[in-house]
Amino acid sequence: MKKILIAMLAACCVWAAWDATRPVDNYVVKTVAGEGDTLWHLVGSVMEREGDSRDVREVIHYAREISNIKGTLQPGDIVLIPIEVRR
Repeated sequence: MKKILIAMLAACCVWAAWDATRPVDNYVVKTVAGEGDTLWHLVGSVMEREGDSRDVREVIHYAREISNIKGTLQPGDIVLIPIEVRR
């Protein structure tokens, strides 16, 4: 049993090391808010479409900063969404 656990731990470490060395594509997606849109909805749908697996709250934080959004989202606001995708 001990050997199996050690083998599983080693496999996890190898996988984590491989995953950390994969190249990352960073880019920004520009979208315009419509009536009834929320940052959660806009950012979440773009992240899902683009394949970004980070926490949506983290990306919303950065989107607010780079889009200079203060308060609530208004129709017509331009939202810049930073995307990070591992190849």
